[in-house]
Amino acid sequence: MRKWNIKTMVPKHLRVISVGALTAASVAAALFTTGAAKPAGPSATEILDHLTGTAVVSGSGQAELGLTTENARGQQRTNRLRIYRLESDDGTTRQLLEYLDPPDVRGTKILSINEPGKAAQIWLYLPAVGRERRIAGSAMQDQFMGTDFTYDEISGGTTYKEDYTAERLADATVDGREAYVLRLTPKSPDKKYSYVQMWVWKETYLPLRIDFFDQSRRLEKQLLTADFRQDAQGKVLPYRITMASVKAGTRTLVQLLSMRTGDVPEEYFTLRYLRR
Repeated sequence: MRKWNIKTMVPKHLRVISVGALTAASVAAALFTTGAAKPAGPSATEILDHLTGTAVVSGSGQAELGLTTENARGQQRTNRLRIYRLESDDGTTRQLLEYLDPPDVRGTKILSINEPGKAAQIWLYLPAVGRERRIAGSAMQDQFMGTDFTYDEISGGTTYKEDYTAERLADATVDGREAYVLRLTPKSPDKKYSYVQMWVWKETYLPLRIDFFDQSRRLEKQLLTADFRQDAQGKVLPYRITMASVKAGTRTLVQLLSMRTGDVPEEYFTLRYLRR
């Protein structure tokens, strides 16, 4: 079984989106330079207050995505998806993700509703079954549709500010971009990861890199964002996201193909619409 070389895992072409989630000395030496002292500036909590882009797509609107999974032997499978997302003034986010291609997964949908202070609500609809299934509890940490994302991560249900205690580490540079570095320790023992380390771009408060460590404190997964562009409103977005399962040697590449901002009808985020 072939293992990934983390230094070369970000492809020169391909894949995001918003959303939403990168190892050891070789990575740090190749990509990052870390200062010796903690500089003055915002606290860890203040950084999380401004954090954006933790979901595959952020804001309200719709987008089309290319999603490619790659196994440890280098075999790839490419999917095309459409995502609808609505953010309300009260902080509630609703998201509907639908597979468009290939034909064997066309019509598969996942609906997620995230309300502040409440557990995420997620439903998976499979056309072959003809009904939806609620994803809850420990199933939220299962792999989503053979990707390297969990249901919680793909739905944007991870709330770092509410679910983790943050500590600010020494600042670093990621591919020439100055970044704050946070160590996030889960408040609940039920969380999948023992801790998460995040590099946040100072200029935009977008995550540049996220490392996820298992309960044995070994690097389990790594997320990298790239191909940053401004939308019509001047907001910077990553058009390419790579999530790699380091131990398994697999990765998922997501590319933002097109995007349109604006309100989405609330009926899109109902079980009745999910079954259509």
